[in-house]
Amino acid sequence: METEKGKYLFYLIGFLCLFSFSFAQSNDTVNTADTTQYSLQEIQKIQLRTYVESSKVPQNRPVIFHVELSWPGDLSRYRIEPVSQPILTNLILEGSGSENRLEPLENGKFKAIKSLTYRFKPLEMGMAYIDGVTVKYVDSVTGKEDRLTSQRVMVEIVEPLPDQGQGGVKSFVFLFLIIAFLVILGYFLFMYFKKKKEARQAIEPVVPLSEIYLNRLAQEVDPRGTNLDEMVTRLSKIFREYLDQEYGIRSRESSTSEIIEQLQKIEMDESSRMNLEMVFKKLDLIKFAGKNIDPADFTNIYGTIETFLLKQKESYYSTQAGAKEA
Repeated sequence: METEKGKYLFYLIGFLCLFSFSFAQSNDTVNTADTTQYSLQEIQKIQLRTYVESSKVPQNRPVIFHVELSWPGDLSRYRIEPVSQPILTNLILEGSGSENRLEPLENGKFKAIKSLTYRFKPLEMGMAYIDGVTVKYVDSVTGKEDRLTSQRVMVEIVEPLPDQGQGGVKSFVFLFLIIAFLVILGYFLFMYFKKKKEARQAIEPVVPLSEIYLNRLAQEVDPRGTNLDEMVTRLSKIFREYLDQEYGIRSRESSTSEIIEQLQKIEMDESSRMNLEMVFKKLDLIKFAGKNIDPADFTNIYGTIETFLLKQKESYYSTQAGAKEA
């Protein structure tokens, strides 16, 4: 009996030892799993984001591409390996820059952000591509190394926009050239018409007023006409206009005495002056005295005016001939 009791006691002690060992192993496994899970949560805090500012870009405008890494905590938590330039299609690199910043969170902590900005120049219209980038980093707390990879980004390159700066300069230059052209054209037209006028004046001699009014006298007044009242009116009007144009005598508004007074100031021979005074006195007599018009008197008045105009015409041409000879 004692031997059997000892055997049972031995089995009981062995069972208890085995149970304790298994329990200890179970506790160790749980702790290891918790540590692994904790490390994964720490790694998942870092995020990679890549994007372009616009999915459609004119050919003469840059494509702006951003690579952004962020995580809650200090900027020193992760050590980021240098990021190589992405592989490009239909684009070339013009420049790049980087930035580190902290953004506050609602819980009073901060979010660390490291960003890279690339400036690409489109080559031609159509589709352009920026291949995915791979970012390697090291967790300074756990010492674990890992990497993040982004997707390929696609951009449509469309027709170029008018360049405002160059367009303004081009518009100014174009406007200046148009103004210069118009000024030059205006100058040449002015000189052309001036020379043409001078040539016409050189070909066509200047006709004196006396000759013009002689022609009017012959065309508008008939010294042998039957309606002498109308003929006298025409004759008086034509001659008064001539004196107005030739000597500045306002004979149409002036009285006979005023006309005679002004004739005294004009340089002419005395016989012509006396004949003109006689003409205006006779015209006054016909107009105001109601005297019947004698055909002989009308012929005398007409002849006196015609003779005066002929004498003025001859005097003009003789003066012009003397000037040319001199």
